[in-house]
Amino acid sequence: MSHLDYGIFDCDTHCYEPRDAFTRYLPEAYKDRAIAPVRKADGNEVVLAGARVATFNSEQGLGFDMAYRPGTLKEMLKQMGSGNPEETYQPEPIRPEYLERAPRLALLETQGVDRCVIFPAGMALAAEHYVADTDALYVNLESFNRWYDETWGFNYHEQIYATALLSLRDLDRAVALTDKILEMGAKVVLLPTGPAYGRSPGDPYFDPIWSRLNEAGVTIALHIMPYWYFAALSPAWGHDADPASWHMSAWQWMNVYGERPVIDTTSSLIFDNVFGRFPNLRLLIAEHGASWVPHVLSHMDKSRGMGRNGPWIGGKLDERPSKIFRRFVRVAPYPEDNIPWIVENLEGDATCLVMGSDFPHAEGLADPADFEKLLDPLDDATKRAIMRGNAETLFNR
Repeated sequence: MSHLDYGIFDCDTHCYEPRDAFTRYLPEAYKDRAIAPVRKADGNEVVLAGARVATFNSEQGLGFDMAYRPGTLKEMLKQMGSGNPEETYQPEPIRPEYLERAPRLALLETQGVDRCVIFPAGMALAAEHYVADTDALYVNLESFNRWYDETWGFNYHEQIYATALLSLRDLDRAVALTDKILEMGAKVVLLPTGPAYGRSPGDPYFDPIWSRLNEAGVTIALHIMPYWYFAALSPAWGHDADPASWHMSAWQWMNVYGERPVIDTTSSLIFDNVFGRFPNLRLLIAEHGASWVPHVLSHMDKSRGMGRNGPWIGGKLDERPSKIFRRFVRVAPYPEDNIPWIVENLEGDATCLVMGSDFPHAEGLADPADFEKLLDPLDDATKRAIMRGNAETLFNR
């Protein structure tokens, strides 16, 4: 039960996907190019994404009937810090509230969560990275979005916002998919971090998409996932281009699955003046932490000056990038981040920070309200802004 006297706005929660999340509405002609689980000879299930096994999303061996208990990473790190190296991730049968809206709504009431953004699980986060067939990619995304909206709701009573999937791989297909998800009432659209097939995602080439999302007042979401950085950067440094999720090198955790992808992507959207051209857009960054934010804001301001005589494909900025970031971007810190330090190094301005529990993942919090305890010694007004108010500006406009 929440110990707070106000409702939380949780900007990073997850569902788990059933086996047929992509195939339930997939046309029969595409079943041989589906994103779906298959069972290997040893009995373990892996995710087959088109013609490739989604290595990154298949290695934990839990299948679709088990999940790690929420919050167990924190317990494991605590034990490791005390000298016990044993991993204590605890698998358990998957709960109904991870799969279905009605039991999740009941749980949200108990948790004190008034509104939440719900991200998908492994199969959906594998789509862009593993499905090479462009036609199949878009048909799979359309099928998944239909399941996702019907099961959870792209905007369920202004309480649950499931994140519609979108790809920038093909402009015409992306425009058509954008129209479909907007017809469904999507308020949050999930895009991969990284370059958009030889272009910046902020390139005016994509303005037919940005203009539609802008008119609808959509929030763009960036969430950690495998994508371009694995194949493009890892081999150049002698690392596996397709590692399993918990068998990446420390260098990969830092450089291809950590802060760099979201810093690159966010700075491109700001430097390419996306928010200047489309001021009704907002950006939500989840599961990339926030310790990088103070440095990146000052570095963007400096880079704007250094690049003043360079190309500005979306038009020159008429204000500091840091001001643009604070107005248009919201970032969910990791629970292990030193959030008061981040606020201090943002000169006391916590406007861009929102809470995200990552529930029900093992890496997150078992009780989302416990995020408030991580905010001491910030004042009550700042705590409430991070726990609720800052996120409301993404939707109440």
